[in-house]
Amino acid sequence: VLRGMYLGLHYPSSGTEEGVKPILPHENVPEYGLRFPQRVAELLCALKPERVNNRALDIGCAVGGSSFELAKHFDHVEAFDYSASFIETSKQMQAGSDIRFNVPIEADINAEVVAKHEDGVTPDVLNKVHFFTGDACQLQQYSGDIGTFDGVVMSNLLCRLPDPVACLDGMPSVLNKGGVVVMVTPFSWLEEFTPRSKWLGGYPDPVSGEPIYSKDILRGVMEARGFEQIHEEEMPLLIREHQRKYQYIISEATGWRKL
Repeated sequence: VLRGMYLGLHYPSSGTEEGVKPILPHENVPEYGLRFPQRVAELLCALKPERVNNRALDIGCAVGGSSFELAKHFDHVEAFDYSASFIETSKQMQAGSDIRFNVPIEADINAEVVAKHEDGVTPDVLNKVHFFTGDACQLQQYSGDIGTFDGVVMSNLLCRLPDPVACLDGMPSVLNKGGVVVMVTPFSWLEEFTPRSKWLGGYPDPVSGEPIYSKDILRGVMEARGFEQIHEEEMPLLIREHQRKYQYIISEATGWRKL
């Protein structure tokens, strides 16, 4: 179920041959919430990272939709996820395999569709991406193996890490000077993923009682690591549970340039 949910999110053109829309089959709906992985990649390009080696990194790539979008604009993309199953699915999409998934309709009723790449994802684009299984909290240790990058994206991952600051500590080692990180997160802190002591914010100050917001703490963490904030916007996305129930998420998207 989770794999199908992510395939629908990452490959919104799926189902065209079957006449099935994988996310929104209704009229008067928030279509601006579609193509979320692609919009994250497009935002990175719009922020114009300095091109030193024309390489990009996708941290927490899931099933690869943002990775392939990045590969339209960069010469090489490294992409990793903690889930070996997601990485295997990404590699199958890269190989042009016939990947089928169920679009949930109602209760036990589903429509099977073939996962389909977005326009412009040619064989040359596909071959630019290298997928591997990895841990975002180990980013600093990976830097010697994966090299440096002009652009990095990290989508809806920060508040799912057991140690978010450990990941952020690795950012300076993988970014070229003038490079840009696009970080997208709803700051949905939950103790099942992140110990409360590791949350960046989302709680009242124990002394003053004033709210401590994650976006403010994130700014301090990134500035202390040699980045300046160059962009901020709200980025909506839709995840389908079935044809009449959806997750509507408004993530905070920020851009950071390495000084």
